[in-house]
Amino acid sequence: MAKELSFAEKIFSITNEEGDKVLYLFGLRININRKLLFKLKYSKKRIDDKKIVFSNFNGNSFGCNPKYIAQEILRRKLPYKLVWLLNNDIDPQESGVPKSIRTVKSVSSSAIRELATSKLWVSNVRLIKFLKGGLEKREGQKYIQTWHGSLGIKKIDGDANPTFWQRSTWHGYEEIDSKAVDYITSNSKFENNVYKTAFWGRGEIVETGHPRNDIFYKSEEELLSIKSKIFDKYEINKDKKVLLYVPSYRDDYSIWAYNVEYKNLVQALEEKFGGEWIIMVRFHPRVKIAASRLLPNKDYVVNVTEYPDIQELLVSVDMAMTDYSSCIFDFMLSRKPAFIYAADMQDFDEERGFYYPLSATPFPVAQDNTQLRQNILEFDNETYKQKVEEFLKDKGCMEDGLASQRVVDMIEKIMG
Repeated sequence: MAKELSFAEKIFSITNEEGDKVLYLFGLRININRKLLFKLKYSKKRIDDKKIVFSNFNGNSFGCNPKYIAQEILRRKLPYKLVWLLNNDIDPQESGVPKSIRTVKSVSSSAIRELATSKLWVSNVRLIKFLKGGLEKREGQKYIQTWHGSLGIKKIDGDANPTFWQRSTWHGYEEIDSKAVDYITSNSKFENNVYKTAFWGRGEIVETGHPRNDIFYKSEEELLSIKSKIFDKYEINKDKKVLLYVPSYRDDYSIWAYNVEYKNLVQALEEKFGGEWIIMVRFHPRVKIAASRLLPNKDYVVNVTEYPDIQELLVSVDMAMTDYSSCIFDFMLSRKPAFIYAADMQDFDEERGFYYPLSATPFPVAQDNTQLRQNILEFDNETYKQKVEEFLKDKGCMEDGLASQRVVDMIEKIMG
């Protein structure tokens, strides 16, 4: 429903609506197509052949595949101008953005200007928010889509169940975005097949591995340094054992399925594995507003939702748990124990759809807290590790810690 305008706004105001910029002048409404505005503004603007613009979840943080690609570019001291799109409420320094990377407010006219005049776009999500602002890829520009999943369970875009799109405000734009994609990075034969249909056959699929997963192949010394940084930040005793819980979001924004009984979970972990355990919880950005209602105010639960890089959390913990987040397939590379807790599994499958059953993963699956406790107490590590190896082989996974290098090799060819 459109906002009711005040008398003053009807005399003169400029607002944004779906696909249009709307001007009110003395009560007269004038619709101006944003794509037309974009062409008028940028069709003659020079494209900077040295500029690369990065987008991670539309400005959410300095993380995921774009982060590790940017770091490899910096490591090589390549002569590129790097621009990172970042939400206005995020401090670049706290998020970890290097000073040599220029930050620009995401989803803004400034961001569209940077995208419109750069040689290369690198994004891990669809650029729909920018497309709605009028953005169009220009001749001579290239677009690398790194995606943010890994051997994921959830069906995406072109593969998603029709019911998934009923609540969507961006249906149709995902296919427009696909038409602009030049390259899609993959880590497996499985992903190759997914992207062929999920991206409507657009973009060249390049088997590079996922740059964000290179972190699992770092030295013990480097991993210990990352863990120490995180434990110091959240004032966690270094002797504590940690389970990282990373639930996904629901398309209907419901929160009932986040009903983990944390006290019972900790007790089960300590009974089975010994030591003192705590639970780190990292909610999806769309859910974090409900964190205070969902988490008990106890010292054995730590809210790490605001931590910018989930990969650093994954390599610093002893165990992981999710419902449908593909981060668990990244964590699998550590060969450490992992579990699935999916209270609404049937509903989620009917609405969104799975590429394969949760039971086909190496992870013990629970739909209630009683089953979760039982899965922990009955966990067999040797059987689990064997299932992990079989799963990775079956999916044709080729992760080896060199993905960032491969992607930047490709970027050097693109940039000329």
